[in-house]
Amino acid sequence: MKFFKKGIFFHTLALCALFSVSAQDNQPTMFTVHTDNVKFDKIMQYEEVAKELKSNFEKHDIKDSNWTALSSEDGRFFYVTPIKNMGDLDKNMMGGLYEKMGEEKADAMFDKMNECYDSHSNYIIHYLPSMSYHPESEGSNEGKNHREYHFLYYAPKNGKAMKEGMQEVKAMFEKRNIKNGYSVYHSGFGCEESYYMVAIAGKDNLEIAQNGKLNDETFTDEDQATFFKVIQLALRYDKIEGRIRPDLSYQPKQ
Repeated sequence: MKFFKKGIFFHTLALCALFSVSAQDNQPTMFTVHTDNVKFDKIMQYEEVAKELKSNFEKHDIKDSNWTALSSEDGRFFYVTPIKNMGDLDKNMMGGLYEKMGEEKADAMFDKMNECYDSHSNYIIHYLPSMSYHPESEGSNEGKNHREYHFLYYAPKNGKAMKEGMQEVKAMFEKRNIKNGYSVYHSGFGCEESYYMVAIAGKDNLEIAQNGKLNDETFTDEDQATFFKVIQLALRYDKIEGRIRPDLSYQPKQ
């Protein structure tokens, strides 16, 4: 993550959440995502440095940066930041920190972090309120830090049909008055493939599973055909479990 000081965009939905990632329809719609693919034997060291990074931002009260951190079960750490437009990518997100800490100390901190992974990536995702489903009965996502991310990859030739299929799924949820919702994101600049990401929030994986079971009991054979239409268009499907990490996230004081 040392490359942040060079002015390349800093942050992540994510996953998704992704990413704030609270899944409300009044949230920003464009996010940068930075992903570190951390080695399993370096996760403890990585988290210590990530906490040190947050601590230094808090100590120096850096105002022009913020991020929501997530971690997934496969060792990836995501840092998500909302942006207004592509011009925000030109901002040096680490500039204020380097000015306050000094280059030598800041470099030493990032060097410790860089020891923990061999690859990382940056990309943009877009939140789609028109495809997301959040009934009033669902309430807020406060305390619901567990996430289940469903990735539906598709070929560009099927883009229109995939969009229509996702809209039909939302209409089906509305028709059946399903009590638990989901957020939909779409791949953007820097993503190698086209995909929709469906993010589901819960207190833990048990709550998400129980809600899914209730949904299945509500859906009819006709509804299952609506699901199948989307699945049929997908090149492949991936599911990732993760959680929001308040201990690694940073929001400046107002």
